[in-house]
Amino acid sequence: MQEIVEKDISTLSVSNYVSHKPAQRNKIMLQCNFINFLEKGEKVLNYANKATVVKDSHFVILSSNNCLMTEKLSVDKEYRSTLFFFNNEHLTSFFLKYDTFINGIAVQQEKQEEPFLVFLKDEFIVNYISSLKIIQQKPPLNSPQLLQLKFEELMLYLLEKYPQEILSFKTKTRETSSDIEIRKAVEENITNNLTLSELAFLCYTSISTFKRRFIRLYNSTPSKYFLQRKMEIAASLLLHNENPGEVFYKVGYESHSSFSQSFKQIYGISPKQFQQQK
Repeated sequence: MQEIVEKDISTLSVSNYVSHKPAQRNKIMLQCNFINFLEKGEKVLNYANKATVVKDSHFVILSSNNCLMTEKLSVDKEYRSTLFFFNNEHLTSFFLKYDTFINGIAVQQEKQEEPFLVFLKDEFIVNYISSLKIIQQKPPLNSPQLLQLKFEELMLYLLEKYPQEILSFKTKTRETSSDIEIRKAVEENITNNLTLSELAFLCYTSISTFKRRFIRLYNSTPSKYFLQRKMEIAASLLLHNENPGEVFYKVGYESHSSFSQSFKQIYGISPKQFQQQK
């Protein structure tokens, strides 16, 4: 049997999975990464270069990849788990956000990249699973922002407890160090009005190479991406009652008129109108 695990991987998501079917080996094409908090039953995982058994005392982080999975029912004929889906973008963003913290982690030795990681549950993880269930039961809490915080909470905990293992986790589209340098340069300079030449210089590349890699990473040209991100930041500031006359400076504009023109280009109305309609 062939399955494709598909989710809206542009956002983090949590779901429950329950099965009462007898054990059978399935071919799974994983389109995104996910964390499987196994609660009842047993899972057998087979990747090209690794295989293992996961019991209900474990949880596992799986990379987007093809694998064989066998789900075995518990003694009361049930298989149950909580799944937390995330894509490579979420993982890369996490490593970028906590770059300083991660660089301070002392890893004893180089470890081979792994397609999945298996850990024993402890008290923190048991309580963490309970918190995910509470979020699921109350839709108003199930927001992208809260799920982002829950993802970061788990990853930070695992980094402190299992640094070598987490840093060995392999994703299907593992980014090169040069790609990560580009992302860092971009994210840290959204509102600084650096030219393409200056950004390329910071990343030790030519302008043409930087632009080519940028388009591949962001699926957008630099000008469109920076405009969109600046206006998203501006919109957030306006929604938090920031004065439109001050917002333009905070997002890197030298005049209110040019800022208003750009804002209308993205949102169709002026910053003041946008703020008044909330």
